[in-house]
Amino acid sequence: METKKTPEDYLKVEVPTDIPYRYSTGPYLGKFFIELRDNGKIYSVKCPSCEFVFTPPRIVCPRCHIRLQQWPNWQESGPKGTILTFSVVKAPFHDPLTGRLRKVPYAAAGIKLDNGGVLEHFLDEKDEAKIKIGMRVEAVLKPREQRRGNIQDILFFRIISS
Repeated sequence: METKKTPEDYLKVEVPTDIPYRYSTGPYLGKFFIELRDNGKIYSVKCPSCEFVFTPPRIVCPRCHIRLQQWPNWQESGPKGTILTFSVVKAPFHDPLTGRLRKVPYAAAGIKLDNGGVLEHFLDEKDEAKIKIGMRVEAVLKPREQRRGNIQDILFFRIISS
């Protein structure tokens, strides 16, 4: 008869890894990140067929399957917006962007930018009792000299009104 094993009975093997990599952003995401880094602006692209606005911009509309022109269909969206949905995370996990345990709690939100498009990002508020759907928020960016041309150039969105 086999005895029931406890978690302590199992062998645990930790394998630390450090695998740096680079990938091409392509012309659309690249331009999005350049504008964010150099000018502190968040851009979206509007489909001329269905008029859906995508943030970050995409090359092809997933709804209409047509190629989206880089300019003039790009439009500045933000830095302000409205919270559409949010989640407060309280369980730690390894952040895929850094490989480190993410500090908890933290809040993430789907933010409808003022001039169109929805961007998912972090909030500076972590108390779910203080966060409400419909609250106004504003992007807080790193100082210009610290920006690197990635989504982390936006530190978080801060609540500006309820």
